[in-house]
Formats: sequence, C-alpha cells, structure tokens
Amino acid sequence: MIFLFGGKSHRHSLETPTLVAAVLLALIAVAPCRAASDSSDSSANLDKHARKIRHELTHFKTGSYVHIVFRDGSERTGALDSVDDGAFTVTNAETNARETHDYAGIERVKHQKEYIGEGAEGHVRHIPLWVPVTVGALVAGAAVTAAEVR
Repeated sequence: MIFLFGGKSHRHSLETPTLVAAVLLALIAVAPCRAASDSSDSSANLDKHARKIRHELTHFKTGSYVHIVFRDGSERTGALDSVDDGAFTVTNAETNARETHDYAGIERVKHQKEYIGEGAEGHVRHIPLWVPVTVGALVAGAAVTAAEVR
C-alpha cells in the first residue's frame, strides 16, 4: 500500500498515528466553530415557546399593532416598540403607556390587522365610479335597443 505522502506505509507504525492525528485535527478545527455558534445565540437561555414568540415578534415592523394573549388569559393590543433578547416593549393602545413583557409570560402573539382608534369601527368598501357608469350605460343601451326593436 502506498502512503499518503508518497512513501511506503508501515502498517502499524505510520497508519495508526496518521489516522489519529487527522481525526484530532478535524475535531480541533470543528470545536471552535461549534463553541462560537453556541455563544452567539442570544436566546439560548429561553425555552422553546419563548424563542418561538421572540421569533414571531422579530417579523413585525416597529410600530405595527400586535394582539398579545397572556398565559393567564388576559389580552392586550398595542404598538410594537422594540424586541430585545429577554423581553419586548409595546405601547398599550388603550392607555398609551409603554409596557415591557417577558416572552415566557406570553401565550400567543399575532399581527393586528384592524385599525385602532376613532373611526376604526370597520372599513367600508367603496365601489369605484366606473362600475355604476358602465352599468348605467349598458342599461341605457339595452333600453334604446328594446325601444327600436318594437
């Protein structure tokens, strides 16, 4: 068998130490990468559900309205101010006060799509102007055609 570096291999004296050295070098090269990735995870001390809540909140823009359901069953709506490693801050929509909440105390968070405040009871869908004009023109054309056919 030919040795890796061009020389002849001595089965017991060169292959085993070379193999051991290669495995050790591979482990040493991988270990710092693994340690750096573990230490850079800022939410490593949060449990799985808290990490999920934090992940959901990071997708919302600052100032967007979120509906928060707490683990005790209470609910709150507010504007998202900031998302940090251990907690997030919202401005309460009812009291206009800034509140900081831990991720562990939150059951569910969702984006509030409705508007909050005066005049936000519901959105009225307006019909574009061209729709009644077109329908009126069609009805008038049908009436003229029916009158001429008689």
